Amino acid sequence: MPSSSPEPRKRILRRWIAGLAALLVLGTQGTIFADDPPADLAEFKTVETAQTMTLKPEVEGAVGLSGYLGVEVESNPAGMLSVAEVAESSPAQTAGLKRGDRLRSVDGKSVATADDFRTALLAHVPGETVAIEVERDGAPVKIEATLSAPSRPKKLAEHRAILGLSMSPTESEEGIAIRSVQPNSPAATAGLRAGDVLVRVNDASLGIALAVSDALADKEPGDTVNLTYRRDGVESQVQIKLAASAAEDTRSNAPPPLPLWKKNAYRLAVIPLEFPDVKHNEAIPTDAWQEMLFSNGTYTNKKNITGQPVYGSLHDYYQEVSMGALDVSGKVFDWLPVGKNRPEYPQLPTNPKKALFTEALDLLLKREGDNCLAGVDGLIFIYAGDRFRTTNRGSVFWPHRSSFTYKGKSWPYLICPEGGKVMANISVFCHEFGHLLGLPDLYARPENPGSEGVGAWSLMSQQTGGGQPQHMCAWCKEQLGWLKPAVLDPSVKQKLILSPVEGTNNQCFKIPMRADGSEYLLLENRHRQGFDVRLPGQGLMIWHVVGHHPMVEESHGVGGPAGPLVFLKNVPYPSDANDSFTPYTVPSSRSQLGGGKPIYITNIRRLPDGRITFYLGYVYE
Repeated sequence: MPSSSPEPRKRILRRWIAGLAALLVLGTQGTIFADDPPADLAEFKTVETAQTMTLKPEVEGAVGLSGYLGVEVESNPAGMLSVAEVAESSPAQTAGLKRGDRLRSVDGKSVATADDFRTALLAHVPGETVAIEVERDGAPVKIEATLSAPSRPKKLAEHRAILGLSMSPTESEEGIAIRSVQPNSPAATAGLRAGDVLVRVNDASLGIALAVSDALADKEPGDTVNLTYRRDGVESQVQIKLAASAAEDTRSNAPPPLPLWKKNAYRLAVIPLEFPDVKHNEAIPTDAWQEMLFSNGTYTNKKNITGQPVYGSLHDYYQEVSMGALDVSGKVFDWLPVGKNRPEYPQLPTNPKKALFTEALDLLLKREGDNCLAGVDGLIFIYAGDRFRTTNRGSVFWPHRSSFTYKGKSWPYLICPEGGKVMANISVFCHEFGHLLGLPDLYARPENPGSEGVGAWSLMSQQTGGGQPQHMCAWCKEQLGWLKPAVLDPSVKQKLILSPVEGTNNQCFKIPMRADGSEYLLLENRHRQGFDVRLPGQGLMIWHVVGHHPMVEESHGVGGPAGPLVFLKNVPYPSDANDSFTPYTVPSSRSQLGGGKPIYITNIRRLPDGRITFYLGYVYE
């Protein structure tokens, strides 16, 4: 019988209090407060109540550039901001600004300092008109100036376009002679011959000062050019449609962006493959794969067929991260026996992937009927056995997403191993399926030394293991339309509060560094819940996006490729290294492209309930 003496009861009470304290610690794990959080949250604005802005449209040829006026300003002895110099042929000169003009306002907002003036101009993109009020000879003068771009960078075409000919060396100012013409090329189709002299591409004259390659540098395959050539002293014109270079498909090391899947459903066909030398694990029935991939809410809080704990299906994962916006369904077919041993397929002399997958679909349609893939959006191939050992990332058996053509139809697919004795979990399947939706890899590529990934902070980088992959980052969710951030003007002072992003489709702030949104920050509050429960830290994640490349701004201040991979609990804000993100902190909020709006995010705090508060636009010296 338990004792009822006071001492045992005290011990029980102490244990109960200790247990409660442990639960509270688990609930706020990773929280670091330099000071007590604000007691009064009434002045803090949410994503619903924050003052927002609209991004400016991109300007052709000036993406990422701020508007340029062409003045130098200074404060005179009386403290008035005035025009010191006006650049020649600048928008300021065209609009009539003069040296000595005292600046009073831009777009109705007073400007007292050079920083005020600069910030006002940074809110505009090239081509926009600004209203400037100055004082001249004691009288107010209103001026409207249309901004230009500070530079006009050339744009190299993504893919190399060709005519299909080779040119002779030339020292002439009057054209370039054709040395040879490739059969079946655009030049051959147009009737050009060796010995013809090319004189102009469109209106650009060819010769020493301009080679054919330069004249075509900004052209894409499929573009049409007007070519003037001379034969036997007579000039003629021909219109030619450019072709793609077979030797150089793209000028970029990065793969071109995939089209993003924006529909609300995706149906998969799962095709398991076994080999004469590697059979599938008969302890794992087809129904187990069906449950792992497509069950709804039942594949959790238990163990799978080979004894590993499970936390949800692939369907469950995408229901959670998309907030119900994407329904993933499908059918798992019975195992197909292909004809060659497993190691033989990577050694096939031509296109091993197409060979294996064509053989598989031939077998599938023969067994299941010609209409068995009707209504299917993509394929999953599962190959028998443990992961095939290879360092070749292009191998048919390296888990990947790609596409192949079968009977005139392009099929997107992913491929993953069965797992051998232990059934594979959903982690890699979820990552590769992200590629089917159009998302890129966000990990550091080993073939590009020095490249920087995002570590454990996004599904599209290194997945957390054990069949419990973490959420995608805010950038991925926004790309797919699953997260709609509130857009904030960094020059507008606001005190803000942000709830955890998990379980929402709007708890995110976007702060543009450039008026056209070509460089911006995404702020999300990550919390250990749902599929994010294995995160190494929790708090405010600051994503710095340039073009289509998101990067982590780590609170701990260690930059470079190691940044997302070290001091993991201190990657989110706040930490004992930083509770602010400004142009003068490490890391810094300065633009990577140069210029850009100054961004001040200060007083970052994490509340006991997991929400994050911070100040935007408050400049502390």
